[in-house]
Amino acid sequence: MKPANPRGQMMPRERVLAALRHEPVDRVPWIEGIVGNGIASAVCGEPVNVDWSVAPDGFSRQPGAELAEEQKKVNRALGKDNIQFCAFAPIFCERMRKADDGSPVLVGDGMIRSREDFNRLFKLPSPEDRGFVANAREFIAHKGDDCACACVRLGIGATLLSMGLEAFAYAMSDDPQLISDIHDGYADWTAKVVPVLEDIGFDVIWAFDDVAFNSGPVFRPEFYRKHILPKEKKVAATFTKPLITHSDGDMTPLLDCWLELGQAAVHPIQPDVMDIEAVKARYGSRVAIVGNIFMADLVQQQPEQIEAQVRRRIEIIGRGGGYIISSSNSLTDDMKPENVRAMAHAIETYGRQS
Repeated sequence: MKPANPRGQMMPRERVLAALRHEPVDRVPWIEGIVGNGIASAVCGEPVNVDWSVAPDGFSRQPGAELAEEQKKVNRALGKDNIQFCAFAPIFCERMRKADDGSPVLVGDGMIRSREDFNRLFKLPSPEDRGFVANAREFIAHKGDDCACACVRLGIGATLLSMGLEAFAYAMSDDPQLISDIHDGYADWTAKVVPVLEDIGFDVIWAFDDVAFNSGPVFRPEFYRKHILPKEKKVAATFTKPLITHSDGDMTPLLDCWLELGQAAVHPIQPDVMDIEAVKARYGSRVAIVGNIFMADLVQQQPEQIEAQVRRRIEIIGRGGGYIISSSNSLTDDMKPENVRAMAHAIETYGRQS
């Protein structure tokens, strides 16, 4: 891809899309899932107010123009390249919380524990809801040159949250068809909403489906390949925009079958349980890698240590292209502002490529 202006600088959208295609970039791109308002305001030097919550129907609560403009403040301050818009189907659970194993994975107190619960509760909004579509269009109208990512779930993430781990575990043995029915309902909904988002003008589809803990995946590869992968593979094949797939935890046992989805990139390769250099060596020719500056280090370490970590990622994982840098999940309010600034400085310093 040729640079978009005479000085050779790509626009953020071009930079991300080129990296996803393993093409040369002017600088290693930087994308994030969520940037907390506290850390965002600290690094920007002005208030940043993004409503990262979603309404009961799963759609973004905040007006599209405001949602885009508030995120763009962070991009201007740090050089980050993306903005995010949520298009999740509803989750049927009492509450969501972080897993007990120290990972950032969310688990739900699921409400769909039986066939009766499924028949009674499982109702999803129209993917063409007028208010949702109007808000998405408003968001895109204000995206500027940034890469607009539509955040979805392919199906299994929503299924796990809506069933809860205990009910899901029992159903794997006693009623795997219930899992398939819930999952397929979510996947069918995603297959309908993504073309709407692509038509509106989103650049990337980013699917957030956590299926692993620090100790490994929730299920064996055989279960995933039989009950989950065929449907999600069929759905993903209909997308016309690049797909990034996300799961926290140790995804190593699932990587071979996970990549059968045909995604453009995987995120985040959680650094305390996975080896991003090994993943790059084995899979880097097949898929781009997004990650994985360790969240705990951004909280606890010093700026010079963060700069060294970013430099190594760029020099090792960025070699040969197909690399987008990010934290190992999101930028959170307990991180040191000086560490996030060090990350930005290192990306600018070491991420420039000829």
